[in-house]
Amino acid sequence: MSTLSRAAAIQILQNALAIHNAGRIGEAVPLYEAAAPQLQDLSHFWHFYGLALFQSGATEKAIDCFRRSLLLAPGDANCINRFACVFLSSDDPDDAWAQLRHALVIAPDHPEAWRNIAEAERLRGDASNARISLEKAMALRPEEASWKMSYAAVLNDLELPEEALSALQSFAKSSAPTPEYYFQEARAFFDAFKASRAIISYRKSLLMTPGAPQALNNLQLLERRVGRMQDGVKSATRACVLEPGNTGLQHGLTDALLSAGEIARGQARNFWRHLKPEILIIRQGLPEEWDGEPCRDGQSLLICHEQGIGDEIRFASCIPDIQKRFGGPVILESDKRLTALFARSFPGLTVVEKVQRSDTDPPTALYQPLVQEHGIGRYMMLADLQSVVRPSVEAFPDQAGYLAPDATETAHWKDRFRATGSGPAVGISWRSGMRRAGARHNYPELKDIVPLLEVAEFLPVCLQYDASGSETEAIQATSGRQLYIPPGIDQREELDRVAAMIAALDLVISPNTSVLMMAGAVGTPSIGLHSQCGAIFFGAERDPWFPGECSLVKTGDRSWPALIDEAIPHLIRMLSSSG
Repeated sequence: MSTLSRAAAIQILQNALAIHNAGRIGEAVPLYEAAAPQLQDLSHFWHFYGLALFQSGATEKAIDCFRRSLLLAPGDANCINRFACVFLSSDDPDDAWAQLRHALVIAPDHPEAWRNIAEAERLRGDASNARISLEKAMALRPEEASWKMSYAAVLNDLELPEEALSALQSFAKSSAPTPEYYFQEARAFFDAFKASRAIISYRKSLLMTPGAPQALNNLQLLERRVGRMQDGVKSATRACVLEPGNTGLQHGLTDALLSAGEIARGQARNFWRHLKPEILIIRQGLPEEWDGEPCRDGQSLLICHEQGIGDEIRFASCIPDIQKRFGGPVILESDKRLTALFARSFPGLTVVEKVQRSDTDPPTALYQPLVQEHGIGRYMMLADLQSVVRPSVEAFPDQAGYLAPDATETAHWKDRFRATGSGPAVGISWRSGMRRAGARHNYPELKDIVPLLEVAEFLPVCLQYDASGSETEAIQATSGRQLYIPPGIDQREELDRVAAMIAALDLVISPNTSVLMMAGAVGTPSIGLHSQCGAIFFGAERDPWFPGECSLVKTGDRSWPALIDEAIPHLIRMLSSSG
């Protein structure tokens, strides 16, 4: 039992607070511990003891102290705010947000709580409300320069580069630029289609903090976009050296190598993609991975499904060569929307629907029944087929098209398009159905594609499966041309019919989506609008997977309207050839 008097404990607490405020956390914690037996009923003791423990990394003990403080003083907004910081640091923005909402009910003008709830909202993916909360925080404490930096970061999250640059200029008037300043400046320049200036800003950030792997990763992405492929490889390599266990950085290096044409090195480390949390699947019951050698025991080879529809279409082009090389039964696991198309296209191939994935995190797929049913002795992932039969750009076939759409369905669509009397039928898509951060760099805006509709007479066929009425109406209002909406077909689900419809077209124009890949797979001429010479190019100037594609690339500081201007003469030329 402690013999320390309460008065002595209070004095120790005051000493601990003074040392704590001086930043000497390690010295303050033992003093708090010494005072604890006599100050069990003092809420602010538990508050600041919890804060010191949190700052020293003792998170669980800190949580206990904060809870004790709030049992004694449930209306202490300062303590609730700091308690919420524990959840923020533990990557638990939902619990942090709930605590901070409570703090702001008690103290609506609490600037730190507004700043912290903005961070919780940002981590929850709610950048719009994060912006509002930060604006309230800055109005309450305008002199806090670091909050202006957070504000610029949120504006970048919202893809508002001009406003982000303005916020950064405001920061620079009162504070010296920091590594984070240059990092956010680089993000804003990139979103404003000023890639060269963004590269300079990332390099400034890295001069100040050379050990920042995320800045190096962003730098390599930009270096590749402006065509500096080997610089991209160097930056990606440095990032991996700094953080070798980061699967995203390792996958970034794989892409950098493939983009630079270092195909063997890139393919040898392509396994990193399977470890990325967003695509990780635990596949149970698979046999040994195929080593690329011919079939020796009569057992089947399973090609496992992975990634999205577009990638599935692209990598399926390897299947005929895989069948020849393996020389035994081949089983393809496929999205059910593609099974009929693949079965028709590849004689001798057995196509099965994708094995069901569990709802767990990460998902699990049980392959034992499939393996037993088909006598499977080896497996290979779909996107790894390239390492066996596409070791170089020269290994790609010259002929366009490898999928065989239903001939009757194709004839049906040709008759429909011809019946309009509007000239050649040109399929148009302008974005992926999956909207991700950075979409403005990968896909043109609706207004950007309008000039394509104004340069020649043709039937513009909408291949955007999720196009809204407002989008199609906007195109008509701007261009004076009405998009032809194919009737009676679900372009998202009926992919066998979609393949036939695309085969009936004279031309397809699309960014890098499954629509563009389907056009290449069925042999329809196309104009591909690419944001960069990515990993799929294997260091070439055009997409080698689809010989019938005219690949146009938005490199450097160009915006989408500049690429569309480049596409127009190709459109006129290709329409003349089709006529």
